[in-house]
Amino acid sequence: MNKPLTGDEITEKRTMLLDCAMSILENEGAGALTVRRLAESAGVSRQTPYLYFKDKAALVDAMRIAGLNRLTETAQAAVAGAEQRDLVEQLRLIGEAYVRFGLDNPALYKLVFTPIRPDEPPTPEHKEAIEANQNVAEARMKSAWQEGLLAMPPDRLNNVFWAALHGLISLRNEGLIADGEIFEQIRADMDYVLACGFINRGEK
Repeated sequence: MNKPLTGDEITEKRTMLLDCAMSILENEGAGALTVRRLAESAGVSRQTPYLYFKDKAALVDAMRIAGLNRLTETAQAAVAGAEQRDLVEQLRLIGEAYVRFGLDNPALYKLVFTPIRPDEPPTPEHKEAIEANQNVAEARMKSAWQEGLLAMPPDRLNNVFWAALHGLISLRNEGLIADGEIFEQIRADMDYVLACGFINRGEK
C-alpha cells in the first residue's frame, strides 16, 4: 500500500503537473493540451492528473490562476529593491515586466485573460489572484496620488494602464504589430503618452 502524500507533497505534485501543462500549451498549442498528453509529459499514469484536477476544465482554471500568479510575481520582482526610485519609475518597470511576460508567454497570457466559462463568476482563488495582480500597480498609484503626483485617480488610472498594456501585447501576439524597431517605438511612445496624461504637472 502506497504511503499517503503529505500536504507539501500534494502541492509539489500539483505544481509539477501545472508546469507541464503550461509547457505543453506554450510549445505545442492549446489543441495539444489534453489530460492524456499531460500524463504522458509528466511521466505519470493517465489517472494521476484526475487526483488533482477533476476534469480538463478544472485543469485550465488552475492554469489560469497559476499564470496570473506568475505574472504578479514577475511584476513584483521588477520593482524589488526599487522602492527608493520614484513611484512613476516603479510603474514604468511594472509595465515593462508586464509586456515582457505577455510576449514571452503568449499562449499562457491569452489563456489568463480568456475565460472558458464567461457566465460564471471567478472562484475565490481566482478572485484573490486577480486582486493581487491589480494591486501591484494600484498600490503604487495610490501612493503617487496621495503625494499629488498623478492627475487621474488610481482606480481609473489602473484601468487605463491595463487596457493600454493589454492592447499592445495582444496586437503584437496576433501579429498585427511587427516585432523590432516598430514595436519598440510604439511602446516608447505609449509610455510617453501615458506619462503626459497621468502625471500631475501642476497646471491650472
